[in-house]
Amino acid sequence: MVANRAIKARAKATPDRIQENIANAKVIKGGAVHDNQMIHIAEAETLSVADLPQGSMSVPLSLWLASKLELQQRPEPVAVQIAVDEFPEQLADDLSEIDCVVLPTVNFVDGRAYSHAYKLRTQFNFKGEIRAVGDVHFDHLNFLARCGCDAFELPDGDDHQA
Repeated sequence: MVANRAIKARAKATPDRIQENIANAKVIKGGAVHDNQMIHIAEAETLSVADLPQGSMSVPLSLWLASKLELQQRPEPVAVQIAVDEFPEQLADDLSEIDCVVLPTVNFVDGRAYSHAYKLRTQFNFKGEIRAVGDVHFDHLNFLARCGCDAFELPDGDDHQA
């Protein structure tokens, strides 16, 4: 038997980190489409609280863990991003101080964000908002909601009213 070299294996899952600051125009919350006020800050090796813009934002888990006292002093809400290669357990002791957890996904076929949402709701009893961002499609919202997500940012250009 000869291997078919034309068939390529699916690429290994890459860490789903926000690579550049993003702010989608719309968010679906409570079954309705709203203007989005949250900016998602990209993961960076040299990121500090002083570098952050004003306004509502989500920050990478690494920045939260390193600077949570400073972030809690900000007058605007600060959400925390948990990438798929990170663990909700790292945030367990802080969940009572957080209103929103953001789950970025780069590839919708990677189900680890679904697992993170489920774990946050069931194991850690998180009552705040869990927001799915990135490669989120309208036809996946029901599945994400069943796992615990209650807010969704679809990429600009996706039909938010389908």
